[in-house]
Amino acid sequence: MHKDQAFTPIEIWTGLHVELENWRLKCSHVNEDLHPLRDTENSVYLKELQAFPARKWALIGDGAGWTPVSAMALSWCEGTTWKGVLKAWEAINNLDLESDVTSLSAQMTNPKLLPDPDLATVLKLGQSPGGAWVLLSALRLHDKPVRFDETQVSRNSVLWPLIEQ
Repeated sequence: MHKDQAFTPIEIWTGLHVELENWRLKCSHVNEDLHPLRDTENSVYLKELQAFPARKWALIGDGAGWTPVSAMALSWCEGTTWKGVLKAWEAINNLDLESDVTSLSAQMTNPKLLPDPDLATVLKLGQSPGGAWVLLSALRLHDKPVRFDETQVSRNSVLWPLIEQ
């Protein structure tokens, strides 16, 4: 740990979980939509993670058990790769795509890891519907409409709400 760090990794883990679990409460008192990556508390934690090695965060995730919040946080760590982030998402037990926390966590994936907003590219990088869902959620938060051909995805797919315009 760097001596100039304001928080320990466990404080970041806990802080991000508390912030995202209570996001709806925080937003209910605001007239406009809060952008989760511009929120002061979230941005402080994510900035701290940029100097924290991804391999060490992965050890915490493996030990504590991966959650959507911790998988998203890995995307902000120093030296992270999409492959590592995808592995973290795949390790989550009982992933609930309907959960607000899961959706918000996916949206907050580090934009540096996002591909060109083309569905073929997203599907290839995502490697699975779940991985593609994470990428599409993040692209949507960043107002990057995804180019696609309607033959690439069924309207019944979990991905459809994230790509339809």
